[in-house]
Amino acid sequence: MSDLLIRYLAFFGSGRKPAYLEFEPGLNVICGASETGKSFIAESIDFMLGQENPVRDIPERARYDRARLVIESEGYPPLTLDRSVEGGHYRAYDELLFDGQPSIEARIVRWKHAASRTDTLSYELLSRIGYAGKVLRSNASGKMRTLSFRDLARLCVVTEEEIQRRGSPVLSGQFVTATSEYSAFKLMLTGNDDSALVLAGDIPARRERDDGKVELLDQMITELQAELDEEGIEEQELRDQEERLNASLEDQAAALQSAQRELNKLMSSRAEAAKTLRGTKARMLEITELVERFTLLDKHYGTDLQRLRAIHESGTLFVHLVAKPCPLCGALPGNQHLDTECDANTEAVVRAANAELVKIERLRRELAETIASLRAEYMELEAAHPVAQKNYDNVESQLRELMVPALSEERASYNELMSKMSAVRSSLEKISRLKNLIERRADIDVEDDGSGRSKQETKTQISKSVLDEFAREIQQILEDWDYPDASRVFFDEGKKDIQISGKERGSTGKGLRAITHAAFTIGLMQFCRERNLPHPGFVVLDSPLLAYWKPEGKDDDLRGTSLKQNFYRYLLGMSKDNQVIIIENEHPPAFVEGSAPVTVFTKNPSDGRYGFFPLN
Repeated sequence: MSDLLIRYLAFFGSGRKPAYLEFEPGLNVICGASETGKSFIAESIDFMLGQENPVRDIPERARYDRARLVIESEGYPPLTLDRSVEGGHYRAYDELLFDGQPSIEARIVRWKHAASRTDTLSYELLSRIGYAGKVLRSNASGKMRTLSFRDLARLCVVTEEEIQRRGSPVLSGQFVTATSEYSAFKLMLTGNDDSALVLAGDIPARRERDDGKVELLDQMITELQAELDEEGIEEQELRDQEERLNASLEDQAAALQSAQRELNKLMSSRAEAAKTLRGTKARMLEITELVERFTLLDKHYGTDLQRLRAIHESGTLFVHLVAKPCPLCGALPGNQHLDTECDANTEAVVRAANAELVKIERLRRELAETIASLRAEYMELEAAHPVAQKNYDNVESQLRELMVPALSEERASYNELMSKMSAVRSSLEKISRLKNLIERRADIDVEDDGSGRSKQETKTQISKSVLDEFAREIQQILEDWDYPDASRVFFDEGKKDIQISGKERGSTGKGLRAITHAAFTIGLMQFCRERNLPHPGFVVLDSPLLAYWKPEGKDDDLRGTSLKQNFYRYLLGMSKDNQVIIIENEHPPAFVEGSAPVTVFTKNPSDGRYGFFPLN
């Protein structure tokens, strides 16, 4: 079992510069102006993962005739896929091939899933994640089909149109595929497919003995019995071993959970230490800026004081000097009547200047006290900063040197026990199949002409405890993002969707539907990770933060909240094993750059990257 890591997406055309993007493990952000090809990227990844329909025909794609997707998986050779933009099969190369020429011969990989073929893209990808050969029920009557990678792709790649749809994230809205879509969801949550389901079809009222069927069953019984005889293990011995392994798994799961709790505590401590460091640095920067501004204000106060003192001194001289023509209006001494005819009263001006002097001197003293207080606070913060940095480094050291290796060791032990349990259950499943074949063989012998019965119908069911655990996973994510009123999350089996605080997810505005769809998709990946269940290992989300730049109304508007910052902090805090590709109009917060690759489309030919397709 391995993850799929998307490394490279490109379009090529004769005489055209390649249009390409490279991706890294962990968080990848693509943002910028509208009409620059952002949504086209998500659609193209989906197309290269087996979507039947050709890629959307946009003007920028003209003269590009071939798309390329590069995928890496640990333990497998790299996989480079080339496909015509019109669709069809792939040319596949088992090498890491970006814009260069292949060094090996291509092999043809079929785009359409087929149960009996191994030369399909579906088989190629399902084999890598450990789901090849799994079986899904396709209708209520028990008709079966094999799992296709397309059943999983729609739970990983969410386009802009899909992310704001009112329907369940599990279902496409097509009635004929609803059963298999929910079965695929069950497979991801539990790791169990529908191969254990055995349903009886219509049995005619009168039937003839089918000697060919009896012969086939006899042959299957003989071959399966031979396999079990070769293994030489009795059923009771397997049951005892299964019981012991279950006990060991419970103990190991408890140890793993304990280690995970310790890891979570340390990660929480690291987050708190990082928050303290960021807060200290931000406050020190703020104080520096305030002191600079207040110093400039003090200079202005000084200039004002000089001007007012000059007015005070010159005015005082005019009051006490021998009568002269008015320096302000030019009136002769005999014609001076203070302010009855002259707009200027020198004594009044002097008094006003003196009052303003007193006021500004008081303000300047207060400003000096404030600057001194800020500088004292800065010195305290400067002294505390090394301590905070040391606390952060200590927690980081514990995580790196103690907890992460310890958790890896516990997981390895758990996986080893699970491998042994899988082998035991495989043998028990063979015994169960043998019993089932023998019973079916016996049924054929005893059936009579009056044994007809109606077709049996059942419904795909997922354990309520599993659905509750999944709902709690989503609730924790929404709470970490500070989603409004996310105190109760419940999975509604009827709607095949979640309710949040008693409100159906689909009844909210499209902005809130987008962010909760994102939580559902990321929650599914996290749920599988925490339980060592297979998952493709990546998600692509187009416009999850729609409520920030295109809300439907007041209740759908998240602007002014901290959700955007918390959303990106959460994604940065996820394991690098989880690849998350976010496509958004708005730029991410500043702290994302430097921590994750951010590609910005400017739609400006003279500034940065114009869009996905180059201007040539």
